[in-house]
Amino acid sequence: MRTLWQDLRFGARALLKKPGFSLIAMITLALGIGANTAIFSVVYAVLLRPLPFPQQERLVVAWKKDTTTNNSFVELAVAEVRDWQEQNHSFTSLALMRTTVYGYGYPLTDRGDPLQLESAKVTGRFFSTLGAQAALGRVFDENDDQVNGAKVAVLSDQLWRERFNADPKIIGQTIMLSQESFTVIGVMSARFAFPRGVDLWLPLKVGMPQRFVEARGATYLQAVGRLKPGVTLDQAEVDLNTIIARLAEQYPETEAKGHRVVLTTLPDYLFGDAKPALWALFAATGLLLLVAAANIANLLLARATSRRKELAVRAALGAGRWRLAGQLLCESFALAICGGAAGVLLAYWLLDLLVAIAPADIPRLEDVRLSGAALLVSLLCVLATTVVIGLLPALSASRFNLNETLNEAGGKLSGSRAGNRLRGALVVGEVALTLVLLVGATLILRSFVNLSRAPLGFDPSGVLTMQLRLTGAKYGAIDARREFFRQLIERLEARPGVVAASGVLIRPLEGVVGWDTAFAFDGQSPDEARRNPKANYETIHPHYFRVFGAPLKAGREFDSHDKSDGQKVAIVNETTARRFFGSATNAVGKRINVGLGGWMTIVGVAGDTRYRELQNTRVDIYVPHTQSMPSLNHFTVRTTLGAANTLALVRREVAALDPQQAVSRVATMDELVATQLARPRFSAVLLNWLSGLAVLLAAVGIFGVMGYSVAQRYGEIGVRMALGAQGSDILKLVIGQGMRLVAIGVGIGLAASFALTRLIAKLLFGVSATDPLTFSVIAALLTFVALLACYIPARRATKVDPMIALRSE
Repeated sequence: MRTLWQDLRFGARALLKKPGFSLIAMITLALGIGANTAIFSVVYAVLLRPLPFPQQERLVVAWKKDTTTNNSFVELAVAEVRDWQEQNHSFTSLALMRTTVYGYGYPLTDRGDPLQLESAKVTGRFFSTLGAQAALGRVFDENDDQVNGAKVAVLSDQLWRERFNADPKIIGQTIMLSQESFTVIGVMSARFAFPRGVDLWLPLKVGMPQRFVEARGATYLQAVGRLKPGVTLDQAEVDLNTIIARLAEQYPETEAKGHRVVLTTLPDYLFGDAKPALWALFAATGLLLLVAAANIANLLLARATSRRKELAVRAALGAGRWRLAGQLLCESFALAICGGAAGVLLAYWLLDLLVAIAPADIPRLEDVRLSGAALLVSLLCVLATTVVIGLLPALSASRFNLNETLNEAGGKLSGSRAGNRLRGALVVGEVALTLVLLVGATLILRSFVNLSRAPLGFDPSGVLTMQLRLTGAKYGAIDARREFFRQLIERLEARPGVVAASGVLIRPLEGVVGWDTAFAFDGQSPDEARRNPKANYETIHPHYFRVFGAPLKAGREFDSHDKSDGQKVAIVNETTARRFFGSATNAVGKRINVGLGGWMTIVGVAGDTRYRELQNTRVDIYVPHTQSMPSLNHFTVRTTLGAANTLALVRREVAALDPQQAVSRVATMDELVATQLARPRFSAVLLNWLSGLAVLLAAVGIFGVMGYSVAQRYGEIGVRMALGAQGSDILKLVIGQGMRLVAIGVGIGLAASFALTRLIAKLLFGVSATDPLTFSVIAALLTFVALLACYIPARRATKVDPMIALRSE
C-alpha cells in the first residue's frame, strides 16, 4: 500500500507538470463518462429499475392474433378468459382490464370545476394478480366486481394529492363521476401506475349488463396474468392455445379457429416502444467512451515512449518491468479518477437536459435521477478506462533494451516498432468506431427528416382539439348526444373567427384512432373478406374535413341530409379506393359492409391521412355521427383566434349547454404532430451530438499520432531533405502514413456498420439500414476530416531545417 500510495502521488505530480495535456485528457474522459452515466440513468429508470410488483418476471399481458387475416391484435371477452382461468395449467391467476383509450373517461363533478378523469375498468383479481396493495384502504376483490355490485373506486396517488389534498380521510367518502356516486375504498402508492396515465380504477362488471358478461363475441379486453413458478412463456402459450382450440370446437359461432394467443412480459408490454431507441443511445455513448479512451491511450503511449530513458534509469536502479508498468498505470488511474469525477458532475447537468428534451411519453421519465446504479456504472467506466488507457501504454513503454536505451542520444525519440504498431492500431480502432457511430446517427437523422416531411393529409395549423365525452343519465340516449354536438357546433360556428367545428370519435395522432373493424365490399367472398386488413372506423360530424383541411378526391362530404333513418353512407380514403376499386371515382356508389354499422354506400373518397402514426397510412372508413352508435369523444375547432381564446370560447359554450361536462386533454394539432416527432427527434439530436464529439476526438487522436510520428522521425526527415527530397515528397510521405491507417479503419468501420445498423432498422423510416448513399458519404466525410488531421503535422514536417535536424542526431 505504501508503494501504491507513492506511485499515486508521483502520478499526480506528473500530471500537474503537464497541465495542458492533463486538462484535455480529463475533458475528453469527462465527456465520455458523463454521457454514459446520464444515458444509463435514463435507461435504468425506464427499463431496468424493477416494477413495483413482486416477482415481475412472472407477470404477462395476453391477447390474441388472427392467423387467417392481417389482424395481429384481437381482444378478449369476459366469458373466454373465465374459461382460461378454469382450464389452464400455467397461471396462478388471470385478470382483465380495459383502459380509457376506448372511452372509459369520467368527469369528476363535485370537487370544484368539472375534471375529466382517465380510468381503467378491471376485474376483481386485477390487483391481487399484480401483487399490489393500496397505500390507503384496500383494493378490489371478486366481491366488488359484480354486475349489480356497489359502485366503488380506487384512486391514484397523483389524483389523491392534486384533487383531494392528500386527505387521509378520503376512504369511505363518495365522489361524483358522470353524475353518479362512487365510494372511494382505496388509494394506490405513487409507484403504482398501471395502466399508465390512469387516474382511478373501477370494477369492470359493475353496471355492465349480464349479457355482456356472458357474450363471447363481446371482445374488448386484455388479460394480465401471473405465471406459476417455473412456467415459461412458450409453455403458457401452448397451454392457452390448446384451450382456445377446444373452445373453438365448443362455440363455433363465436370462437374463431384461426386465433392464437399472444403473451408478452409486463415490462415488454410497458416499455417495448421505448426500448430500441434507449438501447441505441446507450450503445452510442459506449462507442463514444471507447473512442475517447483510445484517443487518450494514444496520447499516453506517446508521452510514455518519450520517457523511456527515465524508465531505463529506474530499471537500472532495480525497478522491475511490472513495477514500472504499475507506476504508469497509477498515473492513468489518477487521470481516470479525475475524468470520472468531472464526468459525474457533467452527468448531473446532462440529466436535466435529457429530461427536458425527452419525449413525454417515455414511461417513468419522471423517476430519472443520478442513482446508485448510475454511480456504480461510472465507477466501472473509470476502472475500464484505466485499463484501456493505462495498461497497454504502460506495458509497451516498459518493454525496452536497457543498454540500448541508456546509450541513446538525449534528444532522440525512437519509439519501438511495437509501440508504433499499437499507436496505429488505436487510430484504426478510433476511426472504425467513429464511422459506426456516424453511420447510425446519420441514418436516424435521415429517418427523422423523412418522417417530418411525410405528408399528413391535413393542415394542422389553426386547429385546436380537446376531449369532450358526454356522460350522465341524460346522455344515455344517442339522440341526446347528437343534439348536444349539433347545438355546440352551431353556436361556435356563429362566432367571429371560427372557421369550422366538428366532433370526432378519436382525434388524429391520438395513438389509437377510431375503432378497428372488419369490412367487406360488395362482391367479395367470405375468404377474401377475411384477408382484408382491419379498418380504422371513424365517426365524424359533417364539418370534419373542413376543420382539418383534408381534400376530397371524389364524391361528396356528409351533410344534414344524412340522417339516422336515411340511407347509410360512408366515406373511404384514397388508399382504400385505389386498392379495391382501382381509382377514387370508381369507389363512389359501391357498397361496403362495416362490422360496426352494416351495409353502407360510399358517397365520397377523402385524401389519405396519417392518423394513428406518421409512418403509415391505413384503411380509413368515415361514418356520419347521425348514423353511428359510437359517441363523439373529441372535439375540434379551426379558428383564427389563437389557442387560448378558442379554448375559452369552447368552454363557455359547453358550460352554457351543460355545466356538468368537462373539456380536457386540450392540444393543438401542431402539438400532436410535434409529439409524434418527439421520439425520433430525441434520438436524432443525441446521436448526432455524440457522433460529432466522436469525430472531433478521432480528429484530435489522428492529429496527435501524426504529430508524434513527425517528431519521432525528425532526424529521418532531415536526412531525406538533405538528400534532395522536396516538401511535396515529405507531405506525401507523412499523409500517406496516416491515411493508410485511416483507410484500414474506414474499411473495418464500414463492415461493422453493415452488420450493426440492421439492429436499428425498426427505428428507421424512408431509409434502408444499409443505405449505400449514407455509407459512402459518411466514409468520404470521415476520410476528409482525417486528411485534414494528417495535413497539419505533414505541413509542419515540410518546414524541417535539415541542418538543425542532422545536428540533433
